[in-house]
Amino acid sequence: MTRQSGGIGAAALILLLTVAVVGAGAYVLVETAQGDVSAQAFSAALGQCGACFAVLLGGPMLLGLVGALVAGTSGGTRESAQSAAAAEAAPEASSPSTDAALRLLALLQQEGRLVDFLLEDISPYDDAHIGAAVRSIHAGCRAVLAERVQLERILEGDDGATVEVPAGFDAAAIRVTGNVAGAPPFRGSLQHSGWRAARITLPESSSDPRIVAPAEVEVP
Repeated sequence: MTRQSGGIGAAALILLLTVAVVGAGAYVLVETAQGDVSAQAFSAALGQCGACFAVLLGGPMLLGLVGALVAGTSGGTRESAQSAAAAEAAPEASSPSTDAALRLLALLQQEGRLVDFLLEDISPYDDAHIGAAVRSIHAGCRAVLAERVQLERILEGDDGATVEVPAGFDAAAIRVTGNVAGAPPFRGSLQHSGWRAARITLPESSSDPRIVAPAEVEVP
């Protein structure tokens, strides 16, 4: 907006100077022809050198109009160029990477067959069969978490213990439920201590991260 106003101001100044030049030229022409600036002298001067007066009047006016057009166009061109440069410099919005999540899921599948278990329909099996299968899945997935993800409790204490939620607590880390009235601190019964990932160490993947588990083919 500032550069456009500057272009308009420059055009107005050029036109103003043009009018001044035309007026001064007419004055000089009439003075030269008759020695005064009366209407009769002006007409006589125009009759003596109509072509000269046309050039004197039209030349500066034409130059003024061209200058005004160039000033407005250059201002718009600069503004358009700057807008294009700003658009090119603006970073593209990047979507969050899912590689780390897929690598962790691949480890849970590799060590505990977690994906197979979650995608399988277990309704035909009785509790005894499911319990036996869950033991191996639990052991494998627990080993992955112990090796790759360091977890820490958000609130210390066993389930059912009385805890106090201080003022200014992080609502994303602590969810307060039940008969909540007034302002913290709150006192209540701990339903779950919560977990926070303090450190994550995942292996780098040299293949397609979308491959959670490769297909296996045994050749006899």
